[in-house]
Amino acid sequence: MKLLASRSAQFPLVAQIIASFNNWVTDSVDLTAKTLGSTPALSTDPAQAGLTGPVANTVTFDCIPLPVGAVITGGELIVDVAYVGPTAATISLGIAGATTDLLNAVSLLATGRTAFTLTGLVTEDSQSTGANLRMTLAYTVANATAGKFRLRVMYTVDGRAQEVQIA
Repeated sequence: MKLLASRSAQFPLVAQIIASFNNWVTDSVDLTAKTLGSTPALSTDPAQAGLTGPVANTVTFDCIPLPVGAVITGGELIVDVAYVGPTAATISLGIAGATTDLLNAVSLLATGRTAFTLTGLVTEDSQSTGANLRMTLAYTVANATAGKFRLRVMYTVDGRAQEVQIA
């Protein structure tokens, strides 16, 4: 097949999740309800049956589903409010089977921004299947009493076009 010059362009897509220490999720691996660091009493829904706080534990959550053909072009972790309480609180981000490809144990104990590492998930093979981005939070010693972060991913989708470029 003859390759022709590109005459189309697409806007980058951006998806984000904003999370707080007192939010809770259903863990994507063990399917139990866990907070993102707080005790169940401090959670946004303390009446949730079976809710646990992950002291010296991890929370795994498929937080951002990507469409088939997505190619990650950038992204960042923004810690808006530093985690208070645990001696260590880290976040990793990737996909199942490659859970640290975008972020690898980045601390949530200080505010700031951390750009994604784009060396692993940039290949077509790992992204074209529409895998979910998997966040792993790890805590040690104590539950959190404060903390808020956001994960923002930028991507394009193969074969998608919104603009026709002038030749």
